[in-house]
Amino acid sequence: KLGIAPSDIVWDIGCGTGFPLDAYLSERHFSLTGIDISCKMLQKAASLALPKAQFLLCDVMRFQPAQLFDGILAFDSLWHVPLEHQSALYPLLSSWLRPGGSLLFTHGKRHGSVEGKMYGHSFYYSALDAEEVYALLHENGFCIEYAQEDIYEPSMRNRDLLVLAVKQH
Repeated sequence: KLGIAPSDIVWDIGCGTGFPLDAYLSERHFSLTGIDISCKMLQKAASLALPKAQFLLCDVMRFQPAQLFDGILAFDSLWHVPLEHQSALYPLLSSWLRPGGSLLFTHGKRHGSVEGKMYGHSFYYSALDAEEVYALLHENGFCIEYAQEDIYEPSMRNRDLLVLAVKQH
């Protein structure tokens, strides 16, 4: 249970094609805003014609929302933020989320950076140590409701870290 209701507004960082997560939320009548830095991914997301959904071309570190969100979803996206900016993410996430709002995200669990390839393009991956992530969440007003390292779920594949945190009042 994420602590959000269909009347709530969810922000998806790195929404990609909007499938399956944004489609799932839309089917359950959530309002959502998805951002991504790939025009092609956003075109695919927009082609889903999801009710109460908007998709914006934007870098998470430059995002300036017009409202607070009830929930933030960041699957497979935060590790694309360069290592030197990883710590700065958590105050931003806290500032964009209303008190009592939920933050659900995947992340790496070891401090460092690597470069990889996806669809023939080079991608930058970086992460803080899991303990650093937990400390930054606490420092920025979050209570960790659930965290699991080395998670495998057939619909998600392997993930180093899955976290559900709630912003305190």
